[in-house]
Amino acid sequence: MFADLVLRNGKIVTVDPAERIAEAVAVKFGRIIEVGSDREAEPLIGKETRVIDLEGMTVLPGFIDTHGHLFSSGLGLSHIDCSMEAGVRSIRDIQERIAERASKTPRGGWILGDKFDESKLEERRLPNRWDLDAAAPEHPVLLSMVGGHVYVANSKALEVRGITKDTPDPLPSGRFDRDPETGELTGIIYERAVDLVRPEPTYEEVLEGIRRMSREYVSAGITCFYDSYITGREVRAYLELRSRGELPLRVRWDMDLETLPELERMGITVPPGFGDEWLKICGVKVSTDGAISGRTAALRRPYLHRPGYYGELTMTREEVAEVIWRIHRAGLRASVHANGDQAISNFLDAVEMALERHPRMDHRHRDIHCSLVDEELIERMRRLGVIPTIFGAYAYYHGDKILPAFGEERAEWMFAARSMLDAGLKVAAHSDHSASPYQPLMGIHSLVNRMTKGGKPYGLRQRITVMEAIKLYTINAAYHTFDEDLLGSIETGKLADMVVLGEDILEVPRESIIDIPVEMTIVGGRIVYERKR
Repeated sequence: MFADLVLRNGKIVTVDPAERIAEAVAVKFGRIIEVGSDREAEPLIGKETRVIDLEGMTVLPGFIDTHGHLFSSGLGLSHIDCSMEAGVRSIRDIQERIAERASKTPRGGWILGDKFDESKLEERRLPNRWDLDAAAPEHPVLLSMVGGHVYVANSKALEVRGITKDTPDPLPSGRFDRDPETGELTGIIYERAVDLVRPEPTYEEVLEGIRRMSREYVSAGITCFYDSYITGREVRAYLELRSRGELPLRVRWDMDLETLPELERMGITVPPGFGDEWLKICGVKVSTDGAISGRTAALRRPYLHRPGYYGELTMTREEVAEVIWRIHRAGLRASVHANGDQAISNFLDAVEMALERHPRMDHRHRDIHCSLVDEELIERMRRLGVIPTIFGAYAYYHGDKILPAFGEERAEWMFAARSMLDAGLKVAAHSDHSASPYQPLMGIHSLVNRMTKGGKPYGLRQRITVMEAIKLYTINAAYHTFDEDLLGSIETGKLADMVVLGEDILEVPRESIIDIPVEMTIVGGRIVYERKR
Protein backbone atom coordinates (compact mmCIF):
# COMPACT_ATOMS: atom_id res chain seq x y z
CA MET A 1 0.00 0.00 0.00
CA PHE A 2 1.43 3.33 -1.06
CA ALA A 3 0.94 6.52 0.91
CA ASP A 4 -1.01 9.53 -0.30
CA LEU A 5 1.48 11.92 1.31
CA VAL A 6 5.00 11.57 2.67
CA LEU A 7 6.92 14.26 4.55
CA ARG A 8 10.62 13.45 4.64
CA ASN A 9 14.03 14.91 5.52
CA GLY A 10 12.64 16.79 8.50
CA LYS A 11 12.58 16.91 12.28
CA ILE A 12 9.29 15.28 13.28
CA VAL A 13 8.52 16.13 16.92
CA THR A 14 6.05 13.34 17.60
CA VAL A 15 4.96 14.33 21.15
CA ASP A 16 4.40 10.62 21.74
CA PRO A 17 4.94 9.20 25.26
CA ALA A 18 8.66 8.75 24.53
CA GLU A 19 8.95 12.24 22.98
CA ARG A 20 10.53 10.57 19.95
CA ILE A 21 12.05 12.60 17.11
CA ALA A 22 11.64 11.13 13.61
CA GLU A 23 12.66 12.08 10.07
CA ALA A 24 9.59 11.17 8.06
CA VAL A 25 5.85 10.63 8.32
CA ALA A 26 3.55 8.89 5.81
CA VAL A 27 -0.21 9.42 5.44
CA LYS A 28 -2.99 7.35 3.85
CA PHE A 29 -6.70 8.18 3.80
CA GLY A 30 -6.13 11.04 6.22
CA ARG A 31 -4.36 8.95 8.85
CA ILE A 32 -0.74 8.42 9.79
CA ILE A 33 0.57 5.03 8.63
CA GLU A 34 4.28 5.41 9.36
CA VAL A 35 6.50 7.55 11.57
CA GLY A 36 10.22 6.92 11.42
CA SER A 37 13.28 7.36 9.27
CA ASP A 38 13.41 8.40 5.62
CA ARG A 39 14.47 4.86 4.79
CA GLU A 40 11.42 3.40 6.54
CA ALA A 41 9.12 5.71 4.60
CA GLU A 42 10.73 4.97 1.23
CA PRO A 43 8.76 1.75 0.44
CA LEU A 44 5.49 3.68 0.92
CA ILE A 45 6.21 6.09 -1.92
CA GLY A 46 4.42 5.26 -5.17
CA LYS A 47 3.78 7.07 -8.45
CA GLU A 48 0.75 8.91 -7.01
CA THR A 49 2.32 9.75 -3.66
CA ARG A 50 2.92 13.41 -2.98
CA VAL A 51 6.38 13.72 -1.45
CA ILE A 52 7.42 16.89 0.38
CA ASP A 53 11.10 17.42 1.13
CA LEU A 54 11.06 19.33 4.40
CA GLU A 55 14.68 20.41 3.97
CA GLY A 56 15.26 20.04 7.69
CA MET A 57 12.14 21.93 8.83
CA THR A 58 10.37 20.96 12.03
CA VAL A 59 6.96 19.26 12.15
CA LEU A 60 4.68 19.29 15.20
CA PRO A 61 1.23 17.82 15.78
CA GLY A 62 -1.40 20.33 14.71
CA PHE A 63 -2.17 22.93 17.36
CA ILE A 64 -5.47 22.62 19.25
CA ASP A 65 -6.96 25.76 20.80
CA THR A 66 -9.10 24.52 23.68
CA HIS A 67 -11.30 27.58 24.08
CA GLY A 68 -12.28 30.56 21.98
CA HIS A 69 -15.01 32.09 19.90
CA LEU A 70 -14.55 31.15 16.29
CA PHE A 71 -17.86 32.17 14.80
CA SER A 72 -18.19 35.40 16.79
CA SER A 73 -14.57 36.33 16.05
CA GLY A 74 -15.36 35.71 12.40
CA LEU A 75 -18.27 38.11 12.64
CA GLY A 76 -15.84 40.61 14.13
CA LEU A 77 -13.74 40.63 10.97
CA SER A 78 -16.30 43.01 9.50
CA HIS A 79 -16.37 45.20 12.63
CA ILE A 80 -14.30 48.31 13.29
CA ASP A 81 -10.97 47.20 14.73
CA CYS A 82 -10.40 49.43 17.76
CA SER A 83 -7.21 47.75 18.96
CA MET A 84 -3.85 49.34 19.56
CA GLU A 85 -2.46 47.11 16.81
CA ALA A 86 -4.88 48.80 14.40
CA GLY A 87 -3.49 52.20 15.35
CA VAL A 88 -6.08 53.23 17.96
CA ARG A 89 -4.41 55.34 20.63
CA SER A 90 -7.27 57.48 21.93
CA ILE A 91 -11.03 57.85 22.15
CA ARG A 92 -10.68 60.40 19.37
CA ASP A 93 -9.24 57.66 17.14
CA ILE A 94 -12.27 55.50 17.92
CA GLN A 95 -14.61 58.38 17.12
CA GLU A 96 -12.93 58.98 13.76
CA ARG A 97 -13.32 55.34 12.78
CA ILE A 98 -16.97 55.33 13.84
CA ALA A 99 -17.66 58.52 11.87
CA GLU A 100 -15.99 57.06 8.79
CA ARG A 101 -18.09 53.89 9.01
CA ALA A 102 -21.23 55.96 9.59
CA SER A 103 -20.58 57.87 6.36
CA LYS A 104 -20.81 54.57 4.47
CA THR A 105 -23.70 53.04 6.44
CA PRO A 106 -27.38 53.79 5.73
CA ARG A 107 -28.99 55.89 8.43
CA GLY A 108 -30.21 53.65 11.24
CA GLY A 109 -27.84 50.80 10.32
CA TRP A 110 -25.82 49.26 13.13
CA ILE A 111 -22.14 50.09 13.56
CA LEU A 112 -20.15 47.52 15.51
CA GLY A 113 -16.59 47.65 16.78
CA ASP A 114 -14.39 45.62 19.08
CA LYS A 115 -11.02 45.08 20.76
CA PHE A 116 -10.62 48.52 22.32
CA ASP A 117 -8.54 48.57 25.51
CA GLU A 118 -9.03 51.56 27.80
CA SER A 119 -5.71 50.94 29.54
CA LYS A 120 -3.96 51.65 26.24
CA LEU A 121 -5.94 54.78 25.36
CA GLU A 122 -4.49 58.23 26.05
CA GLU A 123 -7.49 59.10 28.23
CA ARG A 124 -7.05 55.95 30.36
CA ARG A 125 -10.81 55.55 30.66
CA LEU A 126 -13.68 53.73 29.01
CA PRO A 127 -15.47 55.63 26.27
CA ASN A 128 -19.12 56.39 27.10
CA ARG A 129 -22.32 56.85 25.10
CA TRP A 130 -21.76 60.57 24.68
CA ASP A 131 -18.37 59.91 23.11
CA LEU A 132 -20.04 57.60 20.61
CA ASP A 133 -22.98 59.98 20.07
CA ALA A 134 -20.56 62.67 18.91
CA ALA A 135 -19.31 60.37 16.15
CA ALA A 136 -22.60 58.81 14.98
CA PRO A 137 -25.79 60.29 16.50
CA GLU A 138 -28.10 58.73 13.89
CA HIS A 139 -26.68 55.19 13.93
CA PRO A 140 -26.88 52.63 16.73
CA VAL A 141 -23.29 51.91 17.82
CA LEU A 142 -22.00 49.09 20.03
CA LEU A 143 -18.33 48.52 20.89
CA SER A 144 -16.79 45.56 22.69
CA MET A 145 -13.71 45.86 24.86
CA VAL A 146 -10.97 43.28 24.35
CA GLY A 147 -12.01 40.22 26.32
CA GLY A 148 -15.69 40.58 25.46
CA HIS A 149 -16.99 41.31 28.96
CA VAL A 150 -17.38 45.09 28.82
CA TYR A 151 -19.24 47.01 26.09
CA VAL A 152 -20.22 50.56 25.22
CA ALA A 153 -23.43 51.57 23.42
CA ASN A 154 -24.44 54.99 22.17
CA SER A 155 -27.77 56.66 22.87
CA LYS A 156 -29.28 55.49 19.58
CA ALA A 157 -28.49 51.85 20.32
CA LEU A 158 -30.11 52.10 23.76
CA GLU A 159 -33.11 53.87 22.25
CA VAL A 160 -33.58 51.27 19.52
CA ARG A 161 -33.55 48.50 22.11
CA GLY A 162 -35.83 50.36 24.51
CA ILE A 163 -33.22 50.56 27.26
CA THR A 164 -33.70 53.49 29.64
CA LYS A 165 -32.44 54.43 33.09
CA ASP A 166 -35.52 52.67 34.48
CA THR A 167 -34.55 49.35 32.85
CA PRO A 168 -33.56 46.95 35.64
CA ASP A 169 -30.15 45.30 35.54
CA PRO A 170 -30.31 41.61 34.56
CA LEU A 171 -28.47 40.63 37.74
CA PRO A 172 -26.35 38.70 38.44
CA SER A 173 -25.52 37.94 34.80
CA GLY A 174 -24.86 41.58 33.89
CA ARG A 175 -25.56 45.23 34.59
CA PHE A 176 -25.76 48.70 33.04
CA ASP A 177 -23.39 51.35 34.34
CA ARG A 178 -25.13 54.45 35.69
CA ASP A 179 -24.09 57.94 36.72
CA PRO A 180 -23.91 57.75 40.54
CA GLU A 181 -25.63 61.13 40.92
CA THR A 182 -28.33 61.14 38.23
CA GLY A 183 -28.86 57.43 37.59
CA GLU A 184 -28.50 58.07 33.85
CA LEU A 185 -27.05 55.29 31.75
CA THR A 186 -23.46 55.94 30.73
CA GLY A 187 -23.65 53.46 27.85
CA ILE A 188 -21.13 51.15 29.53
CA ILE A 189 -22.48 47.61 29.77
CA TYR A 190 -21.13 44.67 31.75
CA GLU A 191 -21.31 40.99 30.91
CA ARG A 192 -24.52 39.50 29.47
CA ALA A 193 -26.59 42.63 29.87
CA VAL A 194 -25.28 43.23 26.36
CA ASP A 195 -27.69 40.55 25.13
CA LEU A 196 -30.46 43.13 25.57
CA VAL A 197 -28.66 45.47 23.17
CA ARG A 198 -26.57 43.49 20.69
CA PRO A 199 -28.10 42.98 17.20
CA GLU A 200 -28.55 39.45 15.89
CA PRO A 201 -26.34 38.58 12.88
CA THR A 202 -27.89 37.00 9.82
CA TYR A 203 -27.26 33.37 8.95
CA GLU A 204 -25.20 34.40 5.93
CA GLU A 205 -23.04 36.60 8.16
CA VAL A 206 -22.43 33.63 10.46
CA LEU A 207 -21.43 31.45 7.50
CA GLU A 208 -19.02 34.03 6.14
CA GLY A 209 -17.56 34.72 9.58
CA ILE A 210 -16.78 31.04 10.18
CA ARG A 211 -15.34 30.67 6.70
CA ARG A 212 -13.02 33.66 7.01
CA MET A 213 -11.91 33.03 10.58
CA SER A 214 -11.12 29.37 9.87
CA ARG A 215 -8.70 30.43 7.16
CA GLU A 216 -6.98 32.76 9.61
CA TYR A 217 -6.60 30.01 12.21
CA VAL A 218 -5.04 27.41 9.91
CA SER A 219 -2.47 30.00 8.81
CA ALA A 220 -1.25 29.93 12.43
CA GLY A 221 -1.04 26.12 12.55
CA ILE A 222 -4.36 25.56 14.32
CA THR A 223 -5.93 22.33 13.11
CA CYS A 224 -8.67 22.00 15.73
CA PHE A 225 -10.55 24.82 17.46
CA TYR A 226 -12.88 24.55 20.45
CA ASP A 227 -15.73 27.05 19.94
CA SER A 228 -18.06 28.21 22.71
CA TYR A 229 -21.66 29.31 23.25
CA ILE A 230 -22.89 27.33 20.26
CA THR A 231 -26.60 27.25 19.45
CA GLY A 232 -28.49 25.31 16.80
CA ARG A 233 -27.98 28.02 14.21
CA GLU A 234 -24.19 27.85 14.47
CA VAL A 235 -24.27 24.05 14.34
CA ARG A 236 -26.23 24.30 11.11
CA ALA A 237 -23.70 26.76 9.67
CA TYR A 238 -20.74 24.53 10.53
CA LEU A 239 -22.46 21.50 9.04
CA GLU A 240 -23.21 23.38 5.85
CA LEU A 241 -19.62 24.57 5.44
CA ARG A 242 -18.33 21.07 6.13
CA SER A 243 -20.66 19.59 3.50
CA ARG A 244 -19.42 22.17 0.99
CA GLY A 245 -15.80 21.32 1.73
CA GLU A 246 -15.21 24.88 3.00
CA LEU A 247 -14.20 24.09 6.58
CA PRO A 248 -10.40 23.65 6.70
CA LEU A 249 -10.07 22.62 10.35
CA ARG A 250 -11.77 20.46 12.96
CA VAL A 251 -14.15 22.14 15.40
CA ARG A 252 -15.26 21.17 18.88
CA TRP A 253 -18.22 22.83 20.59
CA ASP A 254 -19.48 23.84 23.98
CA MET A 255 -23.23 24.33 23.79
CA ASP A 256 -24.87 27.45 25.11
CA LEU A 257 -26.37 26.84 28.55
CA GLU A 258 -29.75 27.94 27.24
CA THR A 259 -29.73 24.95 24.88
CA LEU A 260 -29.74 22.53 27.82
CA PRO A 261 -33.43 23.00 28.79
CA GLU A 262 -34.46 22.39 25.17
CA LEU A 263 -32.58 19.09 25.17
CA GLU A 264 -34.00 18.12 28.56
CA ARG A 265 -37.57 18.81 27.41
CA MET A 266 -36.96 16.65 24.35
CA GLY A 267 -35.49 13.84 26.45
CA ILE A 268 -32.21 14.03 24.52
CA THR A 269 -28.95 13.18 26.23
CA VAL A 270 -25.89 14.22 24.24
CA PRO A 271 -22.84 12.37 25.53
CA PRO A 272 -19.53 14.23 25.65
CA GLY A 273 -17.77 13.70 22.34
CA PHE A 274 -21.01 13.38 20.34
CA GLY A 275 -20.24 13.91 16.66
CA ASP A 276 -17.46 12.84 14.32
CA GLU A 277 -13.80 13.53 13.60
CA TRP A 278 -14.62 16.97 12.16
CA LEU A 279 -17.44 18.38 14.26
CA LYS A 280 -18.20 17.34 17.81
CA ILE A 281 -20.09 18.51 20.91
CA CYS A 282 -17.91 18.30 24.01
CA GLY A 283 -19.77 20.11 26.76
CA VAL A 284 -22.04 22.84 28.08
CA LYS A 285 -20.58 26.31 28.63
CA VAL A 286 -21.29 28.19 31.86
CA SER A 287 -19.89 31.60 32.75
CA THR A 288 -19.55 32.48 36.43
CA ASP A 289 -17.43 35.64 36.67
CA GLY A 290 -15.82 38.50 34.81
CA ALA A 291 -12.63 38.82 32.81
CA ILE A 292 -8.94 39.00 33.62
CA SER A 293 -8.24 41.42 30.75
CA GLY A 294 -11.14 43.61 31.91
CA ARG A 295 -10.04 43.23 35.54
CA THR A 296 -13.50 42.09 36.57
CA ALA A 297 -12.73 38.44 37.51
CA ALA A 298 -14.12 37.50 40.94
CA LEU A 299 -11.35 37.47 43.54
CA ARG A 300 -11.01 36.59 47.21
CA ARG A 301 -8.89 39.69 47.82
CA PRO A 302 -9.54 43.10 46.25
CA TYR A 303 -7.81 44.42 43.16
CA LEU A 304 -4.79 46.58 43.87
CA HIS A 305 -5.83 49.33 41.47
CA ARG A 306 -9.40 49.51 42.87
CA PRO A 307 -9.43 49.27 46.67
CA GLY A 308 -12.49 47.44 47.92
CA TYR A 309 -13.35 45.98 44.49
CA TYR A 310 -13.46 42.18 44.26
CA GLY A 311 -14.66 41.76 40.68
CA GLU A 312 -17.93 40.46 39.31
CA LEU A 313 -19.72 37.18 39.94
CA THR A 314 -22.25 36.55 37.19
CA MET A 315 -23.81 33.66 39.13
CA THR A 316 -24.24 33.09 42.84
CA ARG A 317 -22.61 30.09 44.50
CA GLU A 318 -26.04 28.46 44.78
CA GLU A 319 -26.82 29.05 41.10
CA VAL A 320 -23.49 27.54 40.07
CA ALA A 321 -24.23 24.47 42.20
CA GLU A 322 -27.66 24.02 40.63
CA VAL A 323 -26.44 24.36 37.05
CA ILE A 324 -23.45 22.03 37.55
CA TRP A 325 -25.75 19.45 39.12
CA ARG A 326 -28.09 19.55 36.12
CA ILE A 327 -25.20 19.16 33.69
CA HIS A 328 -23.48 16.46 35.73
CA ARG A 329 -26.69 14.48 36.32
CA ALA A 330 -27.39 14.53 32.57
CA GLY A 331 -24.05 12.87 31.87
CA LEU A 332 -22.64 15.96 30.18
CA ARG A 333 -19.35 17.79 30.68
CA ALA A 334 -19.45 21.26 32.24
CA SER A 335 -17.03 23.77 30.71
CA VAL A 336 -17.07 26.57 33.24
CA HIS A 337 -15.64 30.04 32.80
CA ALA A 338 -14.14 30.67 36.26
CA ASN A 339 -11.30 33.17 36.19
CA GLY A 340 -10.69 34.46 39.69
CA ASP A 341 -9.98 32.37 42.77
CA GLN A 342 -13.42 33.12 44.24
CA ALA A 343 -15.20 31.92 41.11
CA ILE A 344 -12.94 28.86 40.90
CA SER A 345 -13.74 27.99 44.51
CA ASN A 346 -17.48 28.27 43.83
CA PHE A 347 -17.14 25.98 40.80
CA LEU A 348 -15.16 23.37 42.70
CA ASP A 349 -17.72 23.45 45.51
CA ALA A 350 -20.40 22.70 42.91
CA VAL A 351 -18.44 19.81 41.39
CA GLU A 352 -17.77 18.34 44.81
CA MET A 353 -21.48 18.44 45.72
CA ALA A 354 -22.46 16.91 42.38
CA LEU A 355 -19.98 14.06 42.77
CA GLU A 356 -21.19 13.34 46.28
CA ARG A 357 -24.77 13.03 45.00
CA HIS A 358 -23.88 11.13 41.84
CA PRO A 359 -20.33 9.73 41.48
CA ARG A 360 -19.04 9.72 37.89
CA MET A 361 -15.73 8.50 36.56
CA ASP A 362 -13.86 10.51 33.93
CA HIS A 363 -16.37 13.36 33.83
CA ARG A 364 -13.69 15.82 32.64
CA HIS A 365 -15.52 18.87 33.95
CA ARG A 366 -13.16 21.70 33.18
CA ASP A 367 -12.31 25.16 34.34
CA ILE A 368 -11.94 27.57 31.43
CA HIS A 369 -9.30 30.23 32.18
CA CYS A 370 -8.61 29.15 35.79
CA SER A 371 -6.47 32.25 35.98
CA LEU A 372 -5.72 32.84 39.67
CA VAL A 373 -5.19 29.82 41.89
CA ASP A 374 -3.29 28.65 44.94
CA GLU A 375 -2.03 25.29 46.23
CA GLU A 376 -5.36 24.45 47.82
CA LEU A 377 -7.37 25.07 44.64
CA ILE A 378 -4.93 23.04 42.55
CA GLU A 379 -5.11 20.14 44.99
CA ARG A 380 -8.91 20.28 44.92
CA MET A 381 -8.89 20.15 41.12
CA ARG A 382 -6.62 17.11 41.22
CA ARG A 383 -8.81 15.34 43.76
CA LEU A 384 -12.07 16.14 41.96
CA GLY A 385 -10.79 15.31 38.47
CA VAL A 386 -11.34 18.85 37.16
CA ILE A 387 -9.12 19.80 34.23
CA PRO A 388 -7.98 23.40 33.66
CA THR A 389 -7.33 25.23 30.42
CA ILE A 390 -5.41 28.47 30.88
CA PHE A 391 -4.68 31.55 28.81
CA GLY A 392 -1.57 30.86 26.78
CA ALA A 393 -0.58 34.35 25.69
CA TYR A 394 -1.86 36.50 28.56
CA ALA A 395 1.34 36.95 30.55
CA TYR A 396 2.95 38.32 27.38
CA TYR A 397 0.08 40.06 25.63
CA HIS A 398 -1.92 41.49 28.56
CA GLY A 399 0.74 41.37 31.26
CA ASP A 400 1.66 45.05 31.27
CA LYS A 401 -1.99 46.00 31.74
CA ILE A 402 -3.02 43.48 34.36
CA LEU A 403 0.13 43.31 36.49
CA PRO A 404 -0.67 46.56 38.38
CA ALA A 405 -4.16 45.22 39.16
CA PHE A 406 -2.91 41.93 40.63
CA GLY A 407 0.62 42.62 41.79
CA GLU A 408 3.75 40.50 41.71
CA GLU A 409 2.65 38.17 44.52
CA ARG A 410 -0.52 37.05 42.75
CA ALA A 411 1.24 36.98 39.36
CA GLU A 412 3.18 34.00 40.72
CA TRP A 413 -0.13 32.09 40.88
CA MET A 414 -1.67 33.24 37.60
CA PHE A 415 -1.84 31.02 34.49
CA ALA A 416 -0.07 28.56 36.77
CA ALA A 417 1.12 25.98 34.23
CA ARG A 418 4.15 24.87 36.27
CA SER A 419 2.20 24.23 39.45
CA MET A 420 -0.60 22.49 37.57
CA LEU A 421 1.76 20.19 35.68
CA ASP A 422 3.66 19.37 38.86
CA ALA A 423 0.34 18.37 40.46
CA GLY A 424 -0.37 16.00 37.58
CA LEU A 425 -3.24 18.02 36.08
CA LYS A 426 -4.03 17.66 32.36
CA VAL A 427 -3.71 21.38 31.82
CA ALA A 428 -4.17 22.76 28.30
CA ALA A 429 -3.87 26.28 26.85
CA HIS A 430 -6.14 28.50 24.80
CA SER A 431 -6.42 31.96 23.29
CA ASP A 432 -10.05 32.87 24.04
CA HIS A 433 -9.77 34.66 20.73
CA SER A 434 -10.63 37.44 20.20
CA ALA A 435 -9.72 38.26 23.82
CA SER A 436 -6.09 37.71 22.82
CA PRO A 437 -4.30 36.86 19.56
CA TYR A 438 -4.97 33.35 18.32
CA GLN A 439 -1.40 32.38 17.34
CA PRO A 440 -0.36 29.34 19.43
CA LEU A 441 3.31 30.26 19.00
CA MET A 442 2.63 33.46 20.93
CA GLY A 443 1.05 31.33 23.64
CA ILE A 444 4.02 28.95 23.76
CA HIS A 445 6.37 31.95 23.84
CA SER A 446 4.45 33.41 26.78
CA LEU A 447 4.29 30.16 28.75
CA VAL A 448 8.01 29.53 28.33
CA ASN A 449 9.30 33.06 28.97
CA ARG A 450 6.69 34.60 31.30
CA MET A 451 7.75 38.11 30.27
CA THR A 452 5.33 40.87 29.29
CA LYS A 453 5.49 42.58 25.92
CA GLY A 454 7.08 45.50 27.75
CA GLY A 455 9.83 43.26 29.17
CA LYS A 456 8.59 42.84 32.75
CA PRO A 457 8.68 39.42 34.48
CA TYR A 458 5.25 37.95 35.13
CA GLY A 459 5.34 35.14 37.67
CA LEU A 460 8.61 33.50 36.63
CA ARG A 461 8.08 30.53 38.93
CA GLN A 462 5.34 29.35 36.55
CA ARG A 463 7.66 29.06 33.53
CA ILE A 464 7.59 25.70 31.76
CA THR A 465 9.80 24.04 29.15
CA VAL A 466 9.23 24.36 25.42
CA MET A 467 8.17 20.71 25.13
CA GLU A 468 5.73 21.11 28.02
CA ALA A 469 4.24 24.20 26.38
CA ILE A 470 3.87 22.33 23.09
CA LYS A 471 1.94 19.62 24.94
CA LEU A 472 -0.50 22.22 26.27
CA TYR A 473 -1.49 22.88 22.65
CA THR A 474 -1.33 19.27 21.44
CA ILE A 475 -1.70 16.05 23.45
CA ASN A 476 -3.05 17.70 26.61
CA ALA A 477 -5.45 19.76 24.50
CA ALA A 478 -6.65 16.59 22.77
CA TYR A 479 -7.63 15.23 26.19
CA HIS A 480 -9.89 18.26 26.66
CA THR A 481 -11.68 17.47 23.39
CA PHE A 482 -11.98 13.70 24.10
CA ASP A 483 -9.59 13.13 21.19
CA GLU A 484 -6.42 11.85 22.85
CA ASP A 485 -6.66 8.62 20.80
CA LEU A 486 -7.03 10.55 17.53
CA LEU A 487 -5.18 13.85 17.86
CA GLY A 488 -2.39 15.57 19.73
CA SER A 489 0.62 13.49 18.66
CA ILE A 490 2.20 12.15 15.48
CA GLU A 491 1.68 8.42 15.90
CA THR A 492 0.61 5.57 13.64
CA GLY A 493 -3.18 5.34 13.42
CA LYS A 494 -3.87 8.93 14.46
CA LEU A 495 -5.39 11.59 12.24
CA ALA A 496 -2.80 13.33 10.06
CA ASP A 497 -3.02 16.83 11.50
CA MET A 498 0.38 18.56 11.50
CA VAL A 499 2.06 21.94 11.35
CA VAL A 500 5.39 22.62 9.64
CA LEU A 501 7.55 25.33 11.19
CA GLY A 502 10.27 27.30 9.45
CA GLU A 503 12.61 27.08 12.46
CA ASP A 504 13.34 24.45 15.08
CA ILE A 505 11.22 25.41 18.07
CA LEU A 506 13.27 23.13 20.33
CA GLU A 507 16.56 24.79 19.42
CA VAL A 508 15.94 28.49 18.74
CA PRO A 509 16.49 30.96 21.59
CA ARG A 510 13.32 30.87 23.64
CA GLU A 511 12.94 34.64 23.28
CA SER A 512 12.42 34.22 19.52
CA ILE A 513 9.74 31.49 19.57
CA ILE A 514 7.09 34.09 18.78
CA ASP A 515 8.85 34.89 15.48
CA ILE A 516 8.94 31.34 14.10
CA PRO A 517 7.04 31.23 10.77
CA VAL A 518 4.34 28.66 10.09
CA GLU A 519 5.23 27.19 6.70
CA MET A 520 2.43 24.70 6.22
CA THR A 521 -0.66 23.35 7.96
CA ILE A 522 -2.00 19.86 7.22
CA VAL A 523 -5.41 18.59 8.32
CA GLY A 524 -6.39 15.00 7.60
CA GLY A 525 -3.44 14.65 5.25
CA ARG A 526 -4.56 17.64 3.17
CA ILE A 527 -2.54 20.85 2.96
CA VAL A 528 -4.91 23.61 4.05
CA TYR A 529 -2.33 26.39 4.33
CA GLU A 530 1.05 27.03 2.74
CA ARG A 531 3.06 30.18 3.30
CA LYS A 532 3.85 32.19 0.21
CA ARG A 533 7.54 32.82 -0.25
